[in-house]
Amino acid sequence: MMETFISLTWSQDVEEGEAHVLVYTVTYLVAQLGKRLPFWFQFQAMPPIRPFGDWVILMMPQGSAYSSMDWYIKHSVTPDGRAVDGLAYLRLVEMEPWQSSTPHFDLALVGRDLNDAQGRSVLSVVRSGMAAVVSVHQLRRSFEKEERIVKLSHLVAHNFGRVVGIPLPGRKTGLQYVDEHSYCTHLCAMRPMMTLDDLVELSEQIRGRWGFYCDVCQSEMEAVFISKYYGMN
Repeated sequence: MMETFISLTWSQDVEEGEAHVLVYTVTYLVAQLGKRLPFWFQFQAMPPIRPFGDWVILMMPQGSAYSSMDWYIKHSVTPDGRAVDGLAYLRLVEMEPWQSSTPHFDLALVGRDLNDAQGRSVLSVVRSGMAAVVSVHQLRRSFEKEERIVKLSHLVAHNFGRVVGIPLPGRKTGLQYVDEHSYCTHLCAMRPMMTLDDLVELSEQIRGRWGFYCDVCQSEMEAVFISKYYGMN
């Protein structure tokens, strides 16, 4: 079975500290996963995390399709150049020529504003089981650096969970649906996070708690990775 890795990318306008939050948060989440797995799985390699950053494939002609992070941004930016069209960006990820040969979870961070299918400014756009693109635009406008780091870590944890596919739709309790997407109702980073107000409320409630996820979501993430990486039900 081919292992799915975790790809972390960011655009040129993302600050170094913001990129660090992305990498550190995902690294922490995977490390916690390793601590909680059954004893016999703790000797296995954890899902590889590959922080490609603002990447370029030097062997490809400059500006050619799928040759750099900048190419993805240029081909998904809105006509006025002010925002990234989230669905357009995710369609490019889905159509990557290496998507089938090297399957991966993709989490991208951009500095521009991000638009959903209705043209609204949003924090993130997600394709469950594959990829998410997250914007720091609204956070920059609303918070000073230290508070922005805290909020961004919670936003990254939420979107990493959604990319992996938690909460699982078959859950019998603690589950709610918003626009056909499943979310957790517990005190957890997987609660609905459609607006900046949602993020602020959640961030204040889970600040200082151990971990980002409730026990149910954490267990579901473990189940997803055991199944995906070790081929067990």
